[in-house]
Amino acid sequence: MMRAAWSVPSNIAEACGRGTVGEFQQFIRYARGSAHELRSQLQMTHLLEPSHGAKIRGLESRVTLVIKLLNRLHDHPPRVRD
Repeated sequence: MMRAAWSVPSNIAEACGRGTVGEFQQFIRYARGSAHELRSQLQMTHLLEPSHGAKIRGLESRVTLVIKLLNRLHDHPPRVRD
């Protein structure tokens, strides 16, 4: 889970360092994939550790929000500055 969690901001940072919109979007897709991976791992953890349900559901909600924000960023990338 830690690897998937760290991968999200790392890929966003790499996206910001790319020169074209296409490259930017590719790394946003990588970040989104890692966020989906993290959310599925949280869901599995919830099944295995139901005593931590409230905490895990809160984390799942945050990851879902991140995925929505990444979708928006992918669909509406920032303008390329000259």
